[in-house]
Amino acid sequence: MWRRLKIEAFFLTVLLLMSVIIIGNQILVKASSEETVVYVEPDAILDLMPPQTFTIKVKIANVTNLYGIDIQFTWDPAIIKYVSHTKKIPVETYPDGILHTPTIPVRNQVDENASMPGAEPGTRYWLSEASLSPAATFDGNGTIFEMTFQVVGLGTSPLRIVACTLADKEGNSIPHTRHDGYFQNYIPPPPPPANISVTPPTIINSSLGPCEEFVLNITVEEVVNLYSFNFWLSFNSTILEVTSVIINPVFPPPVIIYDTGQIKVAASLAPPAPPITGDLYLASIEFHVLATGESILDLHDVILLNSDGENITINEPSDGYFNNMLITKMFVDPPELIVPTMIPGNIFTIDIALENAVGMYGYEFKLGYDTNILTCLGAVVLPPNNDTNFHVEQSINDSSGIIWVKVQYYPPAEPIDIYTPKAVVRITFMLQAYGQTILDLYDADIVNEFGNSLGPVVEDGFFATLLRDVAIIFVNVTSANKVYPGRNVTIEVVAMNKGNMTAETFNVTVFANSTIIGTQEITLAPWSNTTLTFQWNTSGLTPCNNFTIRAEASLVPYEIDSTDNIFYDGWVKIKMIGDINGDGVIDILDIVAITIIYGAREGDPGWNPDADVAAPWGIIDILDLVTVSAKYGSSC
Repeated sequence: MWRRLKIEAFFLTVLLLMSVIIIGNQILVKASSEETVVYVEPDAILDLMPPQTFTIKVKIANVTNLYGIDIQFTWDPAIIKYVSHTKKIPVETYPDGILHTPTIPVRNQVDENASMPGAEPGTRYWLSEASLSPAATFDGNGTIFEMTFQVVGLGTSPLRIVACTLADKEGNSIPHTRHDGYFQNYIPPPPPPANISVTPPTIINSSLGPCEEFVLNITVEEVVNLYSFNFWLSFNSTILEVTSVIINPVFPPPVIIYDTGQIKVAASLAPPAPPITGDLYLASIEFHVLATGESILDLHDVILLNSDGENITINEPSDGYFNNMLITKMFVDPPELIVPTMIPGNIFTIDIALENAVGMYGYEFKLGYDTNILTCLGAVVLPPNNDTNFHVEQSINDSSGIIWVKVQYYPPAEPIDIYTPKAVVRITFMLQAYGQTILDLYDADIVNEFGNSLGPVVEDGFFATLLRDVAIIFVNVTSANKVYPGRNVTIEVVAMNKGNMTAETFNVTVFANSTIIGTQEITLAPWSNTTLTFQWNTSGLTPCNNFTIRAEASLVPYEIDSTDNIFYDGWVKIKMIGDINGDGVIDILDIVAITIIYGAREGDPGWNPDADVAAPWGIIDILDLVTVSAKYGSSC
């Protein structure tokens, strides 16, 4: 956040004097701290009017073993315009500068249109340079560059370090903090919060049955200075699936991530496109209907950014709702009751519940169970609205394991509307022996006052005092996980039988995204585990692709908890040739990784095969350096 300064003209001079003292103290702190800091000096330029000029310095403090730097910087050319700059490299030329000679310059470019290929969005100055062996490392404090601006407008402009990478002589990134500056000669009032919503907010249409399609929009209203956005939309994947996403054409191609039951959409304007103010749709999303039912269309994790990369304040996102049928249900509640600690003689209850029974005037069901496992002690009717004008018929045949209940209302009782789940019968059981049983709900119906069936969906229950559960408890990429195409990747998987019943035989399959790496069949005794090793040959894969590693254990009979059958952990990145450290960009760190072993041959101490990117193979020479330098700024 930029500093907000409001002061009467009478006190302006005093405040500026105080600012100088504070800034001086900040520089003193930076110089005395052990932490490496890259910062703008001065950090605030206030109240200069057109066409005045001013100069800032970007400095580094408390650095050790510096061998290369890549720094990207920006400002708002509508407020302040670039006049000139001086890079302070090397110290042999600029005693207050940084880096020792010889150096290899890579970038020293100003582009106020922020259109430099490979630069971070919004970058208007890019400086990149590395020392070359046998140069000494740079330690201490220094000025990276000076830059002079002319004031051309009113407002606030960042003096922002968009990105900065410091490389040591071993090709490692040097940890550091950054402190931006800012220019300000006018404080605009903050814009009101923007509104983002699913439009239309409600889709209730019984004609949208399976195989039909519909479209909704994600819209934003009263937004100011919008430059990029990011949102997630979750939905019931058993009812709906996304078939297409169309972004507002003012945005360049977006990032769209499809996942089970949700999608992520992100897009950003491209320089020099101006930011957007007002009302607009961000995306149109087409859904394919899979089944009848309902779904919340949950809009969440919304991020709107302005042209300075700052968060735009928004009100709570407004979700949507889809329903193509109110499904009348009769079901066992809870649907699953698994109590491994329960012993014979223990008593428990289950309910028969109704949902979306609009106009209910009677119901009937039979419930079957395994009499070797359970004994029924009784069934009690629970009137949903305390109306006493009903007749009950019931029978319990515990030798056959069948419970029958019929409830019929009569005048003056009014039809009953039940929307949310409501228990209507409570059944008490005693555990007879260890085991498991389906609670089979059948011959069930719900009727209205005219005796017409409401066509309920009937859902059984399940009871168990034993547990069958296999799981994946650990996945790990044990080899390098940033590799060039064709390298082998080693993955270890720990599978477990978490059940208390018997030995289980099941398959373990490892995936890279949706691609099967391999499958192994194993047999495990109860509460035991084993470690499996998989090898993945990455030949033919395209660089700049990331793969999430997951392992899946196949289900065993009567397994209830399937959530632990899948385990996501680890990832593999297929690198660009020349992306030596695998960080997704060919930058100063990769250049330094070559310069520090320049002339090395395979087998030498410190040999890095990922730095050998050009023939002749087995030696690090100028061809490797030029290959990487020519791709400088390339990114995934």
